[in-house]
Amino acid sequence: MRIFFAGPLTNLTHPDKTKAFYRKLEEVAKKYGCDYFWAFRHGTDPVANPRVTPRDVYERDIAELEKSDVMVAYVGEPSTGTGLEIEHAHHKGIPVYLLYEQGKKVSRMLRGCPAVKKELVFTDEPDALSQFDTLLQFQSFNT
Repeated sequence: MRIFFAGPLTNLTHPDKTKAFYRKLEEVAKKYGCDYFWAFRHGTDPVANPRVTPRDVYERDIAELEKSDVMVAYVGEPSTGTGLEIEHAHHKGIPVYLLYEQGKKVSRMLRGCPAVKKELVFTDEPDALSQFDTLLQFQSFNT
């Protein structure tokens, strides 16, 4: 199974903490032998790769999304790019699983997207990782 991980990279409130969380999600995916793409690890991170043009970011991320079986999107911070990727997943028939902290206000428009199969609402990082682990262990992802 190939996962397209989505989540904000621009204007993060706590970039180091958020990217550390992303790396932990990645480790859970590796545990189950999943292939994956995550922009911050694969060449389109705005901090690590500032010279990549906006068009190249769009084309690379969309191409990687279209090669994926499922999207897992962290939506605890607003991101126009993540929203765009979720809508593209919807149009390509790629199921989407949302991750966000309990108490965060996430757009109803986003949550109502027909591609969204499940919302993993977590209390803290260990809870998020546990829920994601359970999802990978027991879900067929409807692909």
